Amino acid sequence: MSADVKVLLADLDSMASTFHKEAGIYRGMHANVKPAVAGSGDPGCDAAIKSMADLIAGLHDKLADRLDDHSDKVKYAHDSMQRNDIDVHGLFEDLM
Repeated sequence: MSADVKVLLADLDSMASTFHKEAGIYRGMHANVKPAVAGSGDPGCDAAIKSMADLIAGLHDKLADRLDDHSDKVKYAHDSMQRNDIDVHGLFEDLM
């Protein structure tokens, strides 16, 4: 295995672990993006605010899941490259 491939594999491994770690950190910030909804005195307005807060929290969770998905894709590409199943073009296909 050439030195260039070893560097590429190390970078892919680092990228996969970083995506996974940051997804966990981002997921942990869930309480910060969904604070308790303050009452406005108008039940209709309160319901609208709660709905928007729920949507924002849902998007937050989906983004954390996407970061984990990216981590899985990079790890899969790393493993394929390490087994010599793919070349550089196959690596880019796995990442897409």
